[in-house]
Amino acid sequence: MTKRETSGQITELERGRKYSIRVRLAPDNEHKSWHWSKSRKVYGNKAEATAAMVAYKQELEDERSGKNVTVAEYADMFQSNRKALGTVSVLTIERDQHEIDHIKKYLGETRVIDLTSQQIENAYLRMSEQDGASPDAIHKVHMKLSQIMRKAFLDELINRNPCDAVEGVRRPKVSQQKRRETRITKEQALAFVHKIRQEPQDGRIVAVWLGVATGLRRGEALALVWEDVDLDNARLRIRKQLGKEKILKDPKTAKSRRTISIDRQTVEFLKQWKTRQHNLFRAAGVEQQDDSPVCSNELCGFLDPDNFSRWRRKFYVKEGLAHYTNETRYVDKRGVERVKQTGYVGPNFHALRRAQATLLVAGGVDPKTVQARLGHESLNTTLNIYAEEVGENDRKAADFMGELLRS
Repeated sequence: MTKRETSGQITELERGRKYSIRVRLAPDNEHKSWHWSKSRKVYGNKAEATAAMVAYKQELEDERSGKNVTVAEYADMFQSNRKALGTVSVLTIERDQHEIDHIKKYLGETRVIDLTSQQIENAYLRMSEQDGASPDAIHKVHMKLSQIMRKAFLDELINRNPCDAVEGVRRPKVSQQKRRETRITKEQALAFVHKIRQEPQDGRIVAVWLGVATGLRRGEALALVWEDVDLDNARLRIRKQLGKEKILKDPKTAKSRRTISIDRQTVEFLKQWKTRQHNLFRAAGVEQQDDSPVCSNELCGFLDPDNFSRWRRKFYVKEGLAHYTNETRYVDKRGVERVKQTGYVGPNFHALRRAQATLLVAGGVDPKTVQARLGHESLNTTLNIYAEEVGENDRKAADFMGELLRS
């Protein structure tokens, strides 16, 4: 026996014991008119079947409205959409995945509409206790979760961002020691350039030189081809970047696509390298062309970003800019003694870019010129460097006055 309700249908399969229910659904992307849902079997009496049909209808409506989506599902959609739309670089998406994995681990099964500030605070407490997460790591997770929940708010899944009510999550202040360890000072940068000159030229050394001399991002330096190097007019054109996925793509932002001037020393350095590279390519049976990478590997192709970063860390250690905290000696399968170093402490490639900015600031270059040269999307990024440089100079001025007053 079948009985139709205004919003659904109940079919009796076994008298007073088993029923089949289905509900009427409004048009959607797949259906242009009202339609029936899939049937669902329920056990119980007629009243229980009616209650089950009402609950089934609510469940389906919640699914259609996105109300049943979990934090994990929404975080994955957030990542996929950013990647598909190209709003951020692939490298940024890969970096963010670390924080998103933590979000999914501790909050993933919770529905987005059910997420509360108390649940978030409890998750951060578990991160600290179970994973030993530092305040800095928790802050990064919180910033990413807040960004995801803001998108859920804009999508009208939630009425407010639960992260806004979370207290006590602040970005830890960087200690002076860590600041010194992860940055390259003006003096270090100038000494570093002198050391680079003494090194045999190869693509990796050229990439480091470009980082110091021009402030290029790692991906921009590794993507540079000779067609974009105008040695006669001393200019570089930045129009591509090479990320971890090892494919050439458009720069990080619109302002990242730029043309910059280079100094006479860099022109001479690149001229020498172009001649040397030409000979290396010819010896390998390859012709150097306009689309040949400036920073090439031993196979005459583009440098692998990860391999380059591993080499760069060792190079920094060799030149006294960094160090490893752990060193383990072991014997490999062939009986050769090896040394494994871990716990890198020191600057990254981006520190060269910041050093370039600091040198420009110290030389009196105006903020807008520095912004254009480095391809900063926001002038605030450039002004922050100015503020720090002015702060350092102000402290030196105060110390100098103190010495005068004491004498």
